[in-house]
Amino acid sequence: MKYNTMNNDEIILSLCARLKETRLSLAMTQQQLADRAHVGIATIKRIEKGGGLNLDTLISLLRALDKLHNLDAVLFESELRNFHESYEGGEGSGRLQVRQQAADLNNKSSAPQSEEVNYSAALENSLCW
Repeated sequence: MKYNTMNNDEIILSLCARLKETRLSLAMTQQQLADRAHVGIATIKRIEKGGGLNLDTLISLLRALDKLHNLDAVLFESELRNFHESYEGGEGSGRLQVRQQAADLNNKSSAPQSEEVNYSAALENSLCW
């Protein structure tokens, strides 16, 4: 499905239809789904007709249909970013490491160090201000 080209109402209708298809594929009645999701049967009927669906109810229905793991696809990018940060030692550690390396290079510069630091000393040592 191309959700990019759909408006919010069309996306909600699509989600509602998919929930109904999933319920039917599991040979589950509306009442069984309502009981498992801890919602009223009127809520299930309304949703399957394309009525409003809030996030709390969606999560309850996904859990009742054993499809809660599908939220991983929605949150995958965030999870991947968290994985990379923990693997690399935390957020910003790469930048800190680069800065540290740059500081080390500055300390090891080949220009002779003199106590007199002024414009003429910089010219003599080919340093840029």
